[in-house]
Amino acid sequence: MKFTKKEFLMAPLGKISIDEWISIEENDLLHHTQVKSIPKIHVTGDLQYDGSTLVYSNLELEGVMIVPDSITLEDLEVDFDTESHETYSFVPIKAEDRQDEDIIVVKHDTIDINPEVFQAVLYEAPMSITRLPRDQYPKGDGWQVISDQDPKDQEKKIDPRWEKLSEFKLDD
Repeated sequence: MKFTKKEFLMAPLGKISIDEWISIEENDLLHHTQVKSIPKIHVTGDLQYDGSTLVYSNLELEGVMIVPDSITLEDLEVDFDTESHETYSFVPIKAEDRQDEDIIVVKHDTIDINPEVFQAVLYEAPMSITRLPRDQYPKGDGWQVISDQDPKDQEKKIDPRWEKLSEFKLDD
């Protein structure tokens, strides 16, 4: 979704409302993430132009992403619901004028909010997820996969060699 400075100048009060459904199927951007695809993203919110150089985005995103099961590698659908807020500028901003804000300077008087949407959804991706019940987790001779949801006494079953390594610290 792209918006030009001219569209903001013509919009009532410099405000553009957004209510769009988009999707991101397998592409080069997803190859380096745990997300396989994002078949449904509902983007709502608005972009507010300050009348001189800045545009503030206020977006709400909800939808479904496809990620691999951490154990079986089968595709899992994961719902997400998040917000994103960015500031865009039509002109370069000096570092001292930014007031600790990250301001995205746009080119050719066009704001592309797709990278903002994409990044916000990726932040919602789980680091690991499985649909397997706990009793079906892999295990072998002297080892087993544990979960952060297992009782804390599981930590006492750590291989003593790993426990010794965790105590090792380098002197500065």
